[in-house]
Amino acid sequence: MKGNLLLYLESLYVKDFRNYSEQLVRFSRGRNLILGKNGYGKTNLLEAIYMLSTSKSFRNISDQKIRRWGTSGYIIRGDFNTEKGSYELTLEYDGEKKRFYVNRVAEQKLANIIGYVYSVLFSFDDILLVTGPPIFRRHYLDLILSTVDPQYFSSLRVYIQLLKHKNRYLAETSAIDNDLLETLNDQMILSGSYIIEKRSTFVKYLNDFMGEVSEKIGHFKSSLRLLYRTNILHDRDYELLPQVEKLYREELERKKDIELKLSQAIVGPHRDEIVFYDSNSEIRFFGSIGEARLTSILLRLAQASFYRKTRGCLPILLIDDILLELDQKNREKVLELFGIENQMIVTTTERHRVSEIFSWDRVFNIVEKGRIEWKEIETPST
Repeated sequence: MKGNLLLYLESLYVKDFRNYSEQLVRFSRGRNLILGKNGYGKTNLLEAIYMLSTSKSFRNISDQKIRRWGTSGYIIRGDFNTEKGSYELTLEYDGEKKRFYVNRVAEQKLANIIGYVYSVLFSFDDILLVTGPPIFRRHYLDLILSTVDPQYFSSLRVYIQLLKHKNRYLAETSAIDNDLLETLNDQMILSGSYIIEKRSTFVKYLNDFMGEVSEKIGHFKSSLRLLYRTNILHDRDYELLPQVEKLYREELERKKDIELKLSQAIVGPHRDEIVFYDSNSEIRFFGSIGEARLTSILLRLAQASFYRKTRGCLPILLIDDILLELDQKNREKVLELFGIENQMIVTTTERHRVSEIFSWDRVFNIVEKGRIEWKEIETPST
């Protein structure tokens, strides 16, 4: 089924996952609203769906902490419908190892999970994509590009391994072998150049998408502008990309003595950054909380748009109570941008906090920790 147009998640089953002992949830293919108090398990359901897309939690914690207290492991199972049929995905953790199954048949590598399900998570912490340190923005780029480009995933993994090797060598070796260092640099140039090329191309896509959408919202002083900063290209234009390997090598030579003095690699895509501008002001330092929140939401919408363009699929939109910092006007404009085609699963503590611009196909109430009630809504979505 890999590569088919994803229509919707039909049902989700979790066992010994977070605060759920055992729960089956049947979703509508349209708009789903999950209501519940903080700490009752709303976000846990989104986390389970996200893990069927990536095999990992967006909370960046170990599987030991994901399993329900006092149990040995967990099970997450999703039934998905596509335009060419349906399939079942299962992720199991037994306390030591994690396994992934497609229609009850085991996949040999967890990396093979990529491409069966595309989802986009809109979370409260997304604001760190704008206000946080550069590592958050690099992770955003890497997540998206790794899920659509196997070569990027492979290049990134190789580059990270080489970077660790080089840093360890520079830190622990008193007499540097220049031939060995040059060999390491040659390998890093190959993988790192591919990373830079793909990031540059994707940031250009982001610029086009976010510039157009930010004009529709009208909240910003001007259309949003993004700048991709890498110490290889030095803010120069995209036409220099064909020369990236040559420029990479030249920069390594220029910074060789500094790297030796600092005992660490300072040249390469591990130092990349994206800067967001509203007019001539950098949002990270001079924008309001509302502008930062809107920018982070547009980044996730761009992710969904990119999946549709490159993979021909409509990703599931997982929206975790992100609209609290927006006024009513901007909240309605943002909700309109989500459109009507993608399946949406939205969480909130109180229904009135979600604009009535939407009617809901199915509403779920988490009546106590780990227990859900739901009802079908007769009024169709608009």
